[in-house]
Amino acid sequence: MTLGLGDEEFAILEDLVGQNHIIEAKNMLGKAVCARGSFIESAISLAENDIEGALTSLEECMNRSRTPSTRNPVLEARARMLRGLCRSGLGEKIEASADLRWAMDRLNAIDSGSEAHGIAILNVAAWHRQNGEPVMALATHSEIARENTHVPEIVAVSRQRVAAIHADLGDLAGSIRHHWTAWEIARDTGMSVIAEASCLHIIDLGLANVDTQSERMSVRIENSRPEPRKDPTEPSIHPSDLKDVTEWIVPRVLKDVSGDQRVDMQIVVEALHILDSGLIERFQGIKDSIQDALVLAALQ
Repeated sequence: MTLGLGDEEFAILEDLVGQNHIIEAKNMLGKAVCARGSFIESAISLAENDIEGALTSLEECMNRSRTPSTRNPVLEARARMLRGLCRSGLGEKIEASADLRWAMDRLNAIDSGSEAHGIAILNVAAWHRQNGEPVMALATHSEIARENTHVPEIVAVSRQRVAAIHADLGDLAGSIRHHWTAWEIARDTGMSVIAEASCLHIIDLGLANVDTQSERMSVRIENSRPEPRKDPTEPSIHPSDLKDVTEWIVPRVLKDVSGDQRVDMQIVVEALHILDSGLIERFQGIKDSIQDALVLAALQ
């Protein structure tokens, strides 16, 4: 029986659930009779698609987090945030919004800049975007600045999502700039999935206009300022910037060239042709392994 979970035990259990080692997490947890245990129970229930069970455990977690002898306002806010996500999945839009915003505001007050606070901001922004409020989503993301207010991982995810919103709004110049920030931060912090996705978006957007007169991306980012919603814009990229992102992504794309619909390889090969890069030879050398007909045609 779990009478209480220390920091290390709680972290281990969260990792187990996050890695989908559910049986191992259940065995380690036992019967939860503390706030942290109830929180882990809710996460296990969600992993098993038991939303009602998760909501029951979250209610227990929040009640236990308010008990004077075991008060834990950060855990209460995290539980409230998770309950908001559950309610959103059930279509309870008003209740979900209330929970998500309460958690964000609470964490801002008691644990500002923490990972939990950053995730809370991301969740509120995602809620606005899902409900057709892109400008409100951007305003929420603006609480995650580039400079030292949140951990780099949170900033990278935020910038990538901001880039997607700008693309939805037709501001493709803004989109490529935000993807560049996401790529740089994710690249430097080992977030390979985020880095590779934003890198490919940069190449895809930039191929529309590769121009030596285009301002370098570092200058655009340095000079960027918050602006009201703009009219649609077109992207552009300096050849040197295109070279940097393309050379970075080539070895990652070449790790696996299987599949007959490889849009990633298509745009990388197109970029290499535009750059007249010798790296194209690396694709030529494995043509027999490439299955995408469009990539093979581009290599002829």
